[in-house]
Amino acid sequence: MDYGSEGMRLTKEKGYRVHFVARDPSEYEKFSPNPVSIADAHSVVDTYDLVKLMHFFTDHAPDAVIAFDDYRLVQAAVIAERLGLPHAPVDGLLNCHFKDRSRNLTKGVGRSVAAARVPLDEPGDTSPLGYPCVVKPVDDSGSTGVRVCSSDDEYRGALRTIAAHPVNLRGYRRARYALVEEFIDGPEFTAELIWDDRTDGWRFLGFTKKLMAELPFRVELGAMFPYHFGTAEEDARIARVVVDWLAAVGHRRGAAHVEFKIVDGVPALIEINPRLGGDQIRELMRLTIGHDAVDLYTRLHLGLPAGESAGGARGGYAASLYLTPRRTGLIKSVTPPSILPAGIVRSTFTSGPMQINGVVDNGDRLGHAISWADEFDTSLAVAEEYLSRVEVKYA
Repeated sequence: MDYGSEGMRLTKEKGYRVHFVARDPSEYEKFSPNPVSIADAHSVVDTYDLVKLMHFFTDHAPDAVIAFDDYRLVQAAVIAERLGLPHAPVDGLLNCHFKDRSRNLTKGVGRSVAAARVPLDEPGDTSPLGYPCVVKPVDDSGSTGVRVCSSDDEYRGALRTIAAHPVNLRGYRRARYALVEEFIDGPEFTAELIWDDRTDGWRFLGFTKKLMAELPFRVELGAMFPYHFGTAEEDARIARVVVDWLAAVGHRRGAAHVEFKIVDGVPALIEINPRLGGDQIRELMRLTIGHDAVDLYTRLHLGLPAGESAGGARGGYAASLYLTPRRTGLIKSVTPPSILPAGIVRSTFTSGPMQINGVVDNGDRLGHAISWADEFDTSLAVAEEYLSRVEVKYA
């Protein structure tokens, strides 16, 4: 479910009226429920144009200005700052949004990762860092355009792909740069944090283990929560490095979804997302520890107490696992088993025809299942067995 729609619903439950501002309301027609149907009112404003947003908000007196996606966080913070409302510092959000800034500011914290920014107009014929390397847009999310390259041909192809799509699917125009990074092998993890005004510091919610597709593309296939690095002391040590990264970029008073790997016992930063963890991480957290990250985030911006864990937490472990196509071609239908087996909390799959040309980014996934179990590995095994019985028909 879309975090924005859920944020609106939770805000209305607290007695507030919600005004939804969108550059193009039709962009949200695929969401269920549609945020336009949830909001008490909505207005069409170009949310990528800060001047027009400022003009709009001069006629309103909001109690909070809240954005959930990567592309509107800065605008919301600028407006909230102008109106004297709770917000994350704009500089910190910019330092996270532009991945080259994050790399420069976090050098020397944890295991440093070599990186170089290259202009898309004159990127050069070979990687400045050698191979293998990671090539990604300097300011996009969702694994879009991210590729691990092992040769000059792959390097040039990755840059051509980024340059050929200057505007992403959300209508955001990317900067004309790519970031080339040292490739760090191994499992990938994330840390989920929310700011706590009571302590004036970060509240650590837990680690997630990410499940990734095979190289060269970095498509996310799922997540498992909570993950532990052996002992409570080891978890605390790694969490301190994560907080040090956030301090280095100046991000505070918001949410953080920090991606990293472990190299010889030392955390190596992949990237900092100054927002809530996406996909189904919110639901995995609700199932296991009872905290609703969207509710915590809206309370923070409304200046309300964070509240305690919601009822119904099961403890144990939860996993979300995506179904990916087994081959290219036109998919006619995706049909799951008629009955959810024990351990499967829910599942959602695409409907209608879908042309598949490969698993290149997160948009090429066919659906997902969420599972729960008492044991960490069992939670994933349950989801895997269920997805193996989903029928995918090709034209």
